Amino acid sequence: MNKAYEIVLAGIECAFLDGSLTLGDRLPGERALAERFAVSRSSVREAIRILDAVGLIRSGVGSGPGAGSVIVSEPSVGLSRALKLHVSARHIAPADVLTTRVVLESDAVATAAEAVAAAKSAGVEKSADAEESTDVEDPAGVGMSAARIPGLGDIHLKRAEELLARMREPGIVKESFHDLDARFHRELCAAAGNPVTDIILASLSSSIVDYVSSAAAATEDWTWVQTELTKQHAGLLDSILAGDADRARRECAAHIH
Repeated sequence: MNKAYEIVLAGIECAFLDGSLTLGDRLPGERALAERFAVSRSSVREAIRILDAVGLIRSGVGSGPGAGSVIVSEPSVGLSRALKLHVSARHIAPADVLTTRVVLESDAVATAAEAVAAAKSAGVEKSADAEESTDVEDPAGVGMSAARIPGLGDIHLKRAEELLARMREPGIVKESFHDLDARFHRELCAAAGNPVTDIILASLSSSIVDYVSSAAAATEDWTWVQTELTKQHAGLLDSILAGDADRARRECAAHIH
């Protein structure tokens, strides 16, 4: 290793791997880390700045119980910062970010729709089984009402429905609408159940948020835009809730482009 702070980073990585450091734990203080890894306190501070930048710790100032650095899990923070800087420096074109988003998000919403379709199929099978076993005592009163217990995907889709309803509100300002829009897409992607895809998509969207905001600010007929985007959102959500993966993929690609 060429730099002293890399020794600190490697040591902390080992602590994650062996379980001696985990989510919610507080990092040892600067002096303790400097002594442990035989480096200067300035090297420790540099390592802590890097961990904060990539979303692995949250630093608290002062000397009270809230002071120090706490282990967190915010991986999209680091990815978003890196991508945004590269986009700003014109090393990465916003159009390429958008194309990548289309590929990943279209697949995510298709996966969410497939999960809905599979859950509906399982519910039909369970209902049929329940009808065939009506002569069996059912002390819990389960019957057909227990066809399926809502899962995490259902929760995300329910939240998406709520966000869509708020986007339909008359007189909503552009800034509020676009915040709801971003959250709506996050919920749809989260319904696919792949946290890595969710994190990457959040980072991609965040990296070009300034470009999106600029385009939104230049919109003249905002009422028409709100109506059109809401209509597209509704079509996308409906395709997922219908369990139609192919339609969800098409609706997503058309909407983002």
